[in-house]
Amino acid sequence: MSDQLRRQIEILRLLPRPGLAKSTGDIHKELKERDHASSKRTIERDLENLLEVFPMSVHKESKQGTNGRTNYWHLTSLKGLLPETLLNDNDAALALTMLKQQAYNRLPRSVVKRLDSLWQQATTTAETDKRAQQWMQLIQYLPDPMRPESPPIDGDVQNTIEEALTSSDALDLTIARLDGETRLEGLLPLRLLLQEEILYLLAEYPSAPNMDESIQLLPLHRITKAEARLSFDDSSLEPDLAQSFALGMEDSLRLVIRVNRPLAEALFNRPIGRDQRLEKDSANPGFFVVTTFIDNSPQLRRWLERRNAKELEILKPSRLI
Repeated sequence: MSDQLRRQIEILRLLPRPGLAKSTGDIHKELKERDHASSKRTIERDLENLLEVFPMSVHKESKQGTNGRTNYWHLTSLKGLLPETLLNDNDAALALTMLKQQAYNRLPRSVVKRLDSLWQQATTTAETDKRAQQWMQLIQYLPDPMRPESPPIDGDVQNTIEEALTSSDALDLTIARLDGETRLEGLLPLRLLLQEEILYLLAEYPSAPNMDESIQLLPLHRITKAEARLSFDDSSLEPDLAQSFALGMEDSLRLVIRVNRPLAEALFNRPIGRDQRLEKDSANPGFFVVTTFIDNSPQLRRWLERRNAKELEILKPSRLI
């Protein structure tokens, strides 16, 4: 655990309840007594950082004194502090440690950054607990072998896009394509989509030359430069409809297929669609009939196209691929 993290955890333990505020100088003095050799200015920065991370729990009040203004600090509530982790609760530490590996592309970059110190503390706590270590060995997260990890995304690019999404700004982007870079200006961001470990930006492109290009789905790791600018135009597109269009999604359908036993075993363990049913095909020994409700998507069509006639036969609908 870093010295800064140890110091900030100690500061949280020193902060009093409402009505019993301590000055920065008081906290600095108590930390020195506990062998934290840091300057008063460093402690002030730590307190400001904790206020930013826990705005609902840490309170600052400035008062004018004979020697200038003095900052006083106290806790308003323990809610939001994740006290289980900060107070070394092994179960909470284990949960956070195991969730961290899947959180990177599922949370805004700014949130990941603010949670970093908590994850460090959780990892340190879990590493010192034998039971937590045992579970970390017994439960393993296995990524998709075709995409073992998410491609790296430029931090400045992601921050700019996230801020534009929350403030309704327009975006000017430079995107790396197979044939070189492309510049798109005046994009209206709609949402971020995570699909198969790839994070995409879904956006409207009002200046597009045709309807097909008016909805853009851009992988963030291929965006090399992002600039936000004030926009008074709101997107005319409903995000859910734009998402369906960009992903090539059509209506949900009832899919009925005949599959051989190895594929039936695979679908039994990892179903596709919703409300999947498998039944033995009495007319064809060694085969099963699978019925499921599934979105008519490019992924489904690719999955069906990869199967040969000995593995799979489409019974309904008759014209799918």
